[in-house]
Amino acid sequence: MPNFAAIKIHYDHRSYLAPHLKYSVVPGEDEYAEYFRLYHEEGVGGNGFHECVNFAVGESDTVRFYLPPTCVPGVSRRGDEFVFFSFTYKGDQELSAHVVGVHAGARIVSAQGQARGKPVQIDGVEPLVFHAEAPADLVTLITPPLAYDMRDGVYTPVLRSWGYGRRYIGEDHAANIIREAMNQAVGALRSAGESEKAVLQRQLDVLRRISDRYGLGVGEDKPKRTRGAAGGGGMPDTEIGYRGERFVYERELDYVKSIGRETSEVEWTSQAAPTSPFDIRTLRKTPDGVQEHFIEVKSSGMEEGENVYISSGQIEFFKHKGDCATIALVNFGAGKKPSYRELTLDELNGEFHLQPVKYKLARRG
Repeated sequence: MPNFAAIKIHYDHRSYLAPHLKYSVVPGEDEYAEYFRLYHEEGVGGNGFHECVNFAVGESDTVRFYLPPTCVPGVSRRGDEFVFFSFTYKGDQELSAHVVGVHAGARIVSAQGQARGKPVQIDGVEPLVFHAEAPADLVTLITPPLAYDMRDGVYTPVLRSWGYGRRYIGEDHAANIIREAMNQAVGALRSAGESEKAVLQRQLDVLRRISDRYGLGVGEDKPKRTRGAAGGGGMPDTEIGYRGERFVYERELDYVKSIGRETSEVEWTSQAAPTSPFDIRTLRKTPDGVQEHFIEVKSSGMEEGENVYISSGQIEFFKHKGDCATIALVNFGAGKKPSYRELTLDELNGEFHLQPVKYKLARRG
Protein backbone atom coordinates (compact mmCIF):
# COMPACT_ATOMS: atom_id res chain seq x y z
CA MET A 1 0.00 0.00 0.00
CA PRO A 2 1.38 3.45 -0.86
CA ASN A 3 1.91 6.32 1.51
CA PHE A 4 -0.68 9.08 1.03
CA ALA A 5 0.91 12.39 2.01
CA ALA A 6 -0.04 16.07 2.07
CA ILE A 7 2.65 18.69 1.44
CA LYS A 8 2.49 22.48 1.48
CA ILE A 9 3.76 24.54 -1.43
CA HIS A 10 3.54 28.13 -2.66
CA TYR A 11 0.56 28.95 -4.83
CA ASP A 12 1.62 30.03 -8.29
CA HIS A 13 0.33 33.60 -8.21
CA ARG A 14 1.60 34.66 -11.65
CA SER A 15 -1.42 36.48 -13.04
CA TYR A 16 -0.71 35.76 -16.71
CA LEU A 17 -1.15 32.01 -16.14
CA ALA A 18 -4.75 30.81 -16.17
CA PRO A 19 -5.73 28.74 -13.09
CA HIS A 20 -5.67 25.50 -15.11
CA LEU A 21 -2.09 26.21 -16.30
CA LYS A 22 -0.39 27.05 -13.00
CA TYR A 23 3.02 25.52 -12.20
CA SER A 24 3.68 24.77 -15.87
CA VAL A 25 5.94 27.63 -17.04
CA VAL A 26 9.36 28.61 -15.73
CA PRO A 27 9.34 32.07 -14.06
CA GLY A 28 11.76 34.83 -14.83
CA GLU A 29 14.41 36.06 -12.39
CA ASP A 30 12.23 38.95 -11.14
CA GLU A 31 9.24 36.65 -10.65
CA TYR A 32 11.32 34.18 -8.69
CA ALA A 33 12.70 37.02 -6.55
CA GLU A 34 9.12 37.91 -5.55
CA TYR A 35 8.83 34.56 -3.76
CA PHE A 36 12.09 35.26 -1.91
CA ARG A 37 10.59 38.59 -0.82
CA LEU A 38 7.37 36.98 0.41
CA TYR A 39 9.36 34.57 2.55
CA HIS A 40 11.92 36.99 3.95
CA GLU A 41 9.71 40.07 4.42
CA GLU A 42 6.25 38.61 5.04
CA GLY A 43 7.00 35.10 6.31
CA VAL A 44 4.83 33.45 3.65
CA GLY A 45 5.73 30.03 2.25
CA GLY A 46 9.25 28.77 1.65
CA ASN A 47 12.53 30.23 0.52
CA GLY A 48 12.06 30.36 -3.24
CA PHE A 49 9.76 28.90 -5.85
CA HIS A 50 11.33 25.59 -6.82
CA GLU A 51 7.84 24.12 -7.29
CA CYS A 52 7.31 26.49 -10.25
CA VAL A 53 7.16 23.62 -12.78
CA ASN A 54 5.87 20.81 -10.54
CA PHE A 55 2.94 20.29 -12.92
CA ALA A 56 4.66 20.88 -16.27
CA VAL A 57 3.70 17.58 -17.89
CA GLY A 58 4.63 18.41 -21.48
CA GLU A 59 5.56 15.41 -23.64
CA SER A 60 7.61 13.65 -20.96
CA ASP A 61 6.65 10.22 -19.58
CA THR A 62 7.95 11.24 -16.15
CA VAL A 63 7.37 14.38 -14.09
CA ARG A 64 10.18 15.39 -11.77
CA PHE A 65 9.01 17.56 -8.91
CA TYR A 66 10.24 19.54 -5.95
CA LEU A 67 9.48 18.73 -2.32
CA PRO A 68 9.98 21.39 0.37
CA PRO A 69 12.89 20.43 2.67
CA THR A 70 10.59 19.50 5.56
CA CYS A 71 8.48 17.28 3.28
CA VAL A 72 11.14 14.78 2.15
CA PRO A 73 10.29 11.41 3.76
CA GLY A 74 12.63 9.84 6.28
CA VAL A 75 15.21 7.23 5.31
CA SER A 76 12.98 4.29 6.26
CA ARG A 77 10.31 5.26 3.71
CA ARG A 78 12.37 6.58 0.80
CA GLY A 79 12.03 3.38 -1.17
CA ASP A 80 8.24 3.37 -0.85
CA GLU A 81 5.63 4.54 -3.33
CA PHE A 82 3.91 7.84 -2.49
CA VAL A 83 0.85 9.80 -3.49
CA PHE A 84 1.66 13.45 -2.77
CA PHE A 85 -1.21 15.94 -2.59
CA SER A 86 -0.10 19.59 -2.81
CA PHE A 87 -1.80 22.04 -0.43
CA THR A 88 -1.28 25.82 -0.42
CA TYR A 89 -0.29 27.64 2.75
CA LYS A 90 -2.99 29.03 4.99
CA GLY A 91 -1.23 32.39 4.88
CA ASP A 92 -1.05 32.50 1.09
CA GLN A 93 -2.42 35.81 -0.16
CA GLU A 94 -3.59 34.57 -3.57
CA LEU A 95 -5.11 31.16 -2.79
CA SER A 96 -5.16 30.37 0.90
CA ALA A 97 -5.66 26.76 2.11
CA HIS A 98 -6.51 24.88 -1.09
CA VAL A 99 -5.58 21.48 -2.53
CA VAL A 100 -4.05 22.23 -5.92
CA GLY A 101 -2.60 19.02 -7.33
CA VAL A 102 -1.50 15.40 -6.99
CA HIS A 103 1.53 13.29 -7.92
CA ALA A 104 0.74 9.57 -7.65
CA GLY A 105 3.01 6.58 -8.18
CA ALA A 106 5.83 8.80 -6.91
CA ARG A 107 9.24 7.67 -5.69
CA ILE A 108 12.00 9.62 -3.94
CA VAL A 109 15.13 9.88 -6.08
CA SER A 110 17.24 12.25 -3.96
CA ALA A 111 16.88 13.56 -0.42
CA GLN A 112 19.25 16.47 -1.22
CA GLY A 113 17.74 17.29 -4.60
CA GLN A 114 19.00 16.91 -8.15
CA ALA A 115 19.24 19.69 -10.75
CA ARG A 116 16.26 19.63 -13.13
CA GLY A 117 18.32 20.52 -16.17
CA LYS A 118 18.58 23.18 -18.87
CA PRO A 119 14.93 23.74 -19.85
CA VAL A 120 14.06 25.07 -16.39
CA GLN A 121 17.14 27.15 -15.57
CA ILE A 122 16.46 30.68 -14.27
CA ASP A 123 19.12 33.34 -14.83
CA GLY A 124 20.61 34.51 -11.55
CA VAL A 125 19.11 31.61 -9.55
CA GLU A 126 20.80 28.41 -8.45
CA PRO A 127 19.65 25.41 -10.52
CA LEU A 128 16.12 24.31 -9.68
CA VAL A 129 16.06 20.90 -8.06
CA PHE A 130 13.71 17.92 -7.75
CA HIS A 131 13.48 15.22 -5.10
CA ALA A 132 10.89 12.85 -6.54
CA GLU A 133 9.45 11.69 -9.82
CA ALA A 134 6.11 10.22 -10.89
CA PRO A 135 4.61 8.84 -14.11
CA ALA A 136 3.13 11.71 -16.11
CA ASP A 137 -0.19 9.90 -16.47
CA LEU A 138 -0.57 9.95 -12.67
CA VAL A 139 0.15 13.67 -12.25
CA THR A 140 -2.38 16.48 -12.51
CA LEU A 141 -3.16 19.94 -11.30
CA ILE A 142 -6.54 20.08 -9.55
CA THR A 143 -8.75 22.72 -11.14
CA PRO A 144 -10.84 24.18 -9.74
CA PRO A 145 -8.72 23.82 -6.57
CA LEU A 146 -10.37 22.47 -3.41
CA ALA A 147 -10.68 24.62 -0.27
CA TYR A 148 -9.66 22.70 2.85
CA ASP A 149 -10.01 23.09 6.60
CA MET A 150 -7.61 20.89 8.55
CA ARG A 151 -10.04 20.86 11.47
CA ASP A 152 -12.89 19.11 9.62
CA GLY A 153 -11.18 15.79 8.89
CA VAL A 154 -12.31 15.64 5.23
CA TYR A 155 -9.05 15.94 3.28
CA THR A 156 -6.66 15.40 6.20
CA PRO A 157 -6.95 13.92 9.68
CA VAL A 158 -8.29 16.47 12.16
CA LEU A 159 -5.37 18.77 12.92
CA ARG A 160 -5.27 21.56 15.46
CA SER A 161 -2.06 22.80 13.86
CA TRP A 162 -0.29 21.68 10.70
CA GLY A 163 3.16 22.72 11.88
CA TYR A 164 5.98 22.05 9.44
CA GLY A 165 6.50 19.42 6.80
CA ARG A 166 4.36 16.71 5.28
CA ARG A 167 1.34 15.15 6.93
CA TYR A 168 0.37 11.56 6.18
CA ILE A 169 -3.31 11.20 5.35
CA GLY A 170 -5.61 8.19 5.07
CA GLU A 171 -7.02 6.37 2.08
CA ASP A 172 -10.41 7.89 2.90
CA HIS A 173 -8.96 11.42 2.74
CA ALA A 174 -7.33 10.63 -0.62
CA ALA A 175 -10.65 9.29 -1.94
CA ASN A 176 -12.46 12.44 -0.74
CA ILE A 177 -9.97 14.65 -2.61
CA ILE A 178 -10.17 12.61 -5.82
CA ARG A 179 -13.97 12.44 -5.71
CA GLU A 180 -14.53 16.15 -5.13
CA ALA A 181 -11.84 17.12 -7.66
CA MET A 182 -13.67 15.03 -10.27
CA ASN A 183 -17.05 16.50 -9.34
CA GLN A 184 -15.77 20.06 -9.67
CA ALA A 185 -13.96 19.34 -12.93
CA VAL A 186 -17.13 17.88 -14.47
CA GLY A 187 -19.02 21.00 -13.41
CA ALA A 188 -16.34 23.30 -14.84
CA LEU A 189 -16.43 21.51 -18.20
CA ARG A 190 -19.88 22.92 -18.91
CA SER A 191 -18.56 26.45 -19.40
CA ALA A 192 -14.91 25.77 -20.26
CA GLY A 193 -13.15 27.15 -23.30
CA GLU A 194 -11.04 24.93 -25.58
CA SER A 195 -7.80 25.25 -23.57
CA GLU A 196 -9.40 24.68 -20.19
CA LYS A 197 -11.53 21.85 -21.57
CA ALA A 198 -8.43 19.97 -22.76
CA VAL A 199 -6.85 20.30 -19.32
CA LEU A 200 -10.01 19.29 -17.46
CA GLN A 201 -10.55 16.22 -19.64
CA ARG A 202 -6.99 15.09 -19.00
CA GLN A 203 -7.44 15.78 -15.29
CA LEU A 204 -10.48 13.51 -15.16
CA ASP A 205 -8.56 10.74 -16.93
CA VAL A 206 -5.68 11.02 -14.44
CA LEU A 207 -7.96 11.06 -11.40
CA ARG A 208 -9.84 7.97 -12.60
CA ARG A 209 -6.50 6.25 -13.17
CA ILE A 210 -5.32 7.09 -9.65
CA SER A 211 -8.57 5.85 -8.15
CA ASP A 212 -8.27 2.58 -10.06
CA ARG A 213 -4.58 2.08 -9.17
CA TYR A 214 -5.21 2.39 -5.43
CA GLY A 215 -8.71 0.95 -5.25
CA LEU A 216 -10.28 4.20 -4.07
CA GLY A 217 -13.60 3.40 -5.73
CA VAL A 218 -14.00 6.79 -7.40
CA GLY A 219 -15.12 6.97 -11.03
CA GLU A 220 -14.39 4.45 -13.76
CA ASP A 221 -11.16 3.76 -15.57
CA LYS A 222 -11.10 5.17 -19.09
CA PRO A 223 -8.78 4.32 -21.99
CA LYS A 224 -5.79 6.61 -22.18
CA ARG A 225 -5.87 9.22 -24.93
CA THR A 226 -2.75 9.52 -27.02
CA ARG A 227 -1.44 12.54 -28.86
CA GLY A 228 0.23 12.51 -32.24
CA ALA A 229 0.84 9.59 -34.54
CA ALA A 230 3.39 6.84 -34.14
CA GLY A 231 5.99 6.71 -36.83
CA GLY A 232 9.31 5.43 -38.02
CA GLY A 233 12.45 7.31 -38.81
CA GLY A 234 12.88 8.64 -35.28
CA MET A 235 10.26 10.44 -33.22
CA PRO A 236 10.53 14.22 -32.66
CA ASP A 237 13.08 15.21 -30.02
CA THR A 238 11.29 16.30 -26.83
CA GLU A 239 13.86 19.01 -25.98
CA ILE A 240 13.56 20.53 -29.46
CA GLY A 241 9.79 20.33 -29.05
CA TYR A 242 9.97 22.23 -25.76
CA ARG A 243 12.28 24.87 -27.23
CA GLY A 244 9.96 25.36 -30.18
CA GLU A 245 6.87 25.74 -28.02
CA ARG A 246 8.69 28.16 -25.71
CA PHE A 247 9.79 30.22 -28.71
CA VAL A 248 6.22 30.46 -30.05
CA TYR A 249 4.72 31.11 -26.59
CA GLU A 250 7.07 34.08 -26.01
CA ARG A 251 6.38 35.33 -29.52
CA GLU A 252 2.64 35.26 -28.81
CA LEU A 253 3.09 37.11 -25.50
CA ASP A 254 4.78 39.93 -27.43
CA TYR A 255 2.06 39.90 -30.08
CA VAL A 256 -0.92 40.18 -27.73
CA LYS A 257 0.81 43.06 -25.92
CA SER A 258 1.30 44.79 -29.28
CA ILE A 259 -2.48 44.72 -29.92
CA GLY A 260 -3.25 46.06 -26.46
CA ARG A 261 -4.45 42.83 -24.85
CA GLU A 262 -3.35 41.11 -21.62
CA THR A 263 -0.67 38.41 -21.75
CA SER A 264 -2.90 36.27 -19.54
CA GLU A 265 -4.95 35.63 -22.69
CA VAL A 266 -2.10 33.50 -24.07
CA GLU A 267 -2.20 29.97 -22.65
CA TRP A 268 0.53 27.34 -23.11
CA THR A 269 -1.99 24.52 -22.91
CA SER A 270 0.25 21.58 -23.82
CA GLN A 271 2.37 22.06 -20.70
CA ALA A 272 -0.61 20.97 -18.64
CA ALA A 273 -2.49 18.84 -21.18
CA PRO A 274 -0.10 17.15 -23.64
CA THR A 275 -3.00 15.26 -25.28
CA SER A 276 -4.58 18.54 -26.38
CA PRO A 277 -4.87 18.88 -30.21
CA PHE A 278 -3.16 22.28 -29.96
CA ASP A 279 -0.22 23.64 -27.96
CA ILE A 280 -1.04 27.32 -27.46
CA ARG A 281 -4.29 29.26 -27.21
CA THR A 282 -3.78 32.89 -28.22
CA LEU A 283 -5.49 35.82 -30.02
CA ARG A 284 -5.45 37.28 -33.51
CA LYS A 285 -6.54 40.73 -34.65
CA THR A 286 -8.82 40.32 -37.65
CA PRO A 287 -11.12 42.62 -39.70
CA ASP A 288 -13.95 41.27 -37.54
CA GLY A 289 -12.16 42.13 -34.28
CA VAL A 290 -9.88 40.20 -31.96
CA GLN A 291 -10.59 36.47 -32.09
CA GLU A 292 -9.46 33.35 -30.28
CA HIS A 293 -6.72 31.44 -32.13
CA PHE A 294 -5.02 28.05 -31.66
CA ILE A 295 -1.48 27.03 -32.57
CA GLU A 296 0.05 23.57 -32.83
CA VAL A 297 3.86 23.80 -32.82
CA LYS A 298 5.92 21.36 -34.90
CA SER A 299 9.64 21.72 -34.24
CA SER A 300 12.55 20.04 -35.95
CA GLY A 301 16.32 20.22 -36.20
CA MET A 302 16.11 18.77 -39.70
CA GLU A 303 14.90 20.32 -42.96
CA GLU A 304 11.53 22.06 -42.59
CA GLY A 305 8.66 19.58 -42.48
CA GLU A 306 10.86 16.54 -41.85
CA ASN A 307 10.30 14.34 -38.79
CA VAL A 308 6.95 16.06 -38.16
CA TYR A 309 3.91 14.05 -37.10
CA ILE A 310 0.25 15.10 -37.03
CA SER A 311 -2.46 12.97 -35.47
CA SER A 312 -5.91 12.33 -36.93
CA GLY A 313 -7.40 14.12 -33.90
CA GLN A 314 -5.35 17.22 -34.66
CA ILE A 315 -6.43 17.16 -38.31
CA GLU A 316 -10.09 17.02 -37.30
CA PHE A 317 -9.61 19.88 -34.83
CA PHE A 318 -7.91 22.07 -37.45
CA LYS A 319 -10.59 21.27 -40.03
CA HIS A 320 -13.22 22.40 -37.54
CA LYS A 321 -11.41 25.61 -36.57
CA GLY A 322 -10.45 26.65 -40.10
CA ASP A 323 -8.57 29.97 -40.20
CA CYS A 324 -8.74 30.23 -36.40
CA ALA A 325 -6.03 27.58 -36.06
CA THR A 326 -2.54 27.28 -37.52
CA ILE A 327 0.39 24.88 -37.50
CA ALA A 328 3.65 26.63 -36.60
CA LEU A 329 6.73 25.09 -38.25
CA VAL A 330 9.81 25.94 -36.17
CA ASN A 331 13.14 24.83 -37.56
CA PHE A 332 16.33 24.86 -35.49
CA GLY A 333 19.00 24.86 -38.17
CA ALA A 334 22.55 26.16 -38.12
CA GLY A 335 21.59 29.77 -37.43
CA LYS A 336 21.23 31.33 -34.00
CA LYS A 337 17.53 32.05 -34.46
CA PRO A 338 15.03 29.40 -35.54
CA SER A 339 13.07 29.84 -38.74
CA TYR A 340 9.33 30.14 -38.24
CA ARG A 341 6.20 29.88 -40.37
CA GLU A 342 2.50 29.48 -39.62
CA LEU A 343 0.20 27.58 -41.96
CA THR A 344 -3.48 26.73 -41.89
CA LEU A 345 -4.37 23.10 -42.54
CA ASP A 346 -5.31 23.96 -46.15
CA GLU A 347 -1.96 25.71 -46.67
CA LEU A 348 -0.14 22.77 -45.11
CA ASN A 349 -1.93 20.37 -47.47
CA GLY A 350 -0.90 22.59 -50.38
CA GLU A 351 2.80 22.21 -49.56
CA PHE A 352 3.09 18.78 -47.95
CA HIS A 353 1.67 15.30 -48.31
CA LEU A 354 0.12 13.87 -45.15
CA GLN A 355 1.39 10.30 -45.17
CA PRO A 356 -0.36 7.81 -42.88
CA VAL A 357 2.26 6.07 -40.73
CA LYS A 358 1.69 3.16 -38.36
CA TYR A 359 3.86 0.59 -36.67
CA LYS A 360 3.59 -2.97 -37.91
CA LEU A 361 4.07 -5.81 -35.44
CA ALA A 362 6.88 -8.27 -36.23
CA ARG A 363 7.91 -11.21 -34.07
CA ARG A 364 11.40 -11.09 -32.60
CA GLY A 365 13.98 -13.68 -33.55
